[in-house]
Amino acid sequence: MASPSASAKTVVFKTFRNTDGSDTDIAADVYLPSGGELGTPLLPVFWVHTGGLLQGTRKFIPPHLVRGVDKHRVALIAPDFRLCPQVTISEVLDDVRDCINFFLDADKLAQHLGAAANDVDTARYVLGGSSAGGWISLLLGLSLVEQADSLRTKASSVFSIYPITTLERDMAPFYYQAQRPVSWSVDGKPIDGRQLEEQGCLTRCHPGSDDGKQALIKTEAPPAADPVRAQMYNYARQEGNFASLVLGSPDDVERFSVPHLIRRRWAGAREQGGGERVAVMVVYGDGDAKVPHSQSEHVIDALEEVGYRRGADLEVEVKQGGDHLYDMEEQEEVPGLWPFIILPRRRGVQQ
Repeated sequence: MASPSASAKTVVFKTFRNTDGSDTDIAADVYLPSGGELGTPLLPVFWVHTGGLLQGTRKFIPPHLVRGVDKHRVALIAPDFRLCPQVTISEVLDDVRDCINFFLDADKLAQHLGAAANDVDTARYVLGGSSAGGWISLLLGLSLVEQADSLRTKASSVFSIYPITTLERDMAPFYYQAQRPVSWSVDGKPIDGRQLEEQGCLTRCHPGSDDGKQALIKTEAPPAADPVRAQMYNYARQEGNFASLVLGSPDDVERFSVPHLIRRRWAGAREQGGGERVAVMVVYGDGDAKVPHSQSEHVIDALEEVGYRRGADLEVEVKQGGDHLYDMEEQEEVPGLWPFIILPRRRGVQQ
């Protein structure tokens, strides 16, 4: 997926103790411009990958984002993270927060990037993601979860591409409705979950447990290398149990519901004049079966209810007929995304 012109360096930003007692690294790929005059410091752009928090890899990155590294001279940072259901969304948020803090630390940058670290602006950044990664970017970037309290600094803007945003039953009933097979199944057959069970893909891990039955926690699962794990999101939709695989308990539904948290955080903001807020861009295709575009619309509605205005601190781009992952096609562009990211007025940090 990567552009041949942008160079990528893999950096380990975190190590954790796995269920077998071994130390396991979590890495990020850092894409830097290929050369030329710098002019101004490189704006860090963090992007969180797809896969429903259950599968996937940092290396499955939209080509248009990688092309933008040279064209717009930014530093693009794509992290892996611990995958659910061995952990929960809380640990995913921990990992992405830790990645951001790591790369905003000038000393750590110098240690891992050498002289190139001097080119990276550590005072500001943009946070984005796609699908479940877009969920993470909204939760952290809008300071809707406790992990945001320990960020070195707040995001200057947030973008979210065909995101998952809520698992509340009234707004996302499809996450609780079994469909065997899923409507987008290639062969028209249900997924047999026995291989997933045998390989521990469905096992929730409990730190400190000595029951001897714990699965290893993975930090990436590329489809080609792990074809069984690559069925996880589709299997969760088939069984109608996605929420139970990514949340710690049923009580967490509202705790991680972006539209609910937006309304709660900024209740009364419209009447009080709003105040400075992080700019948001939401991108989606209206032909998406895997993550229905109502997920995006719920967030847009909530933002507008609390005073966000399109063309000011809210941008929305819709791909007519666009399916999930439509922008992973080699020549696909998201026309409004880079103007949103690099526009100077987007860079003021929410206090």
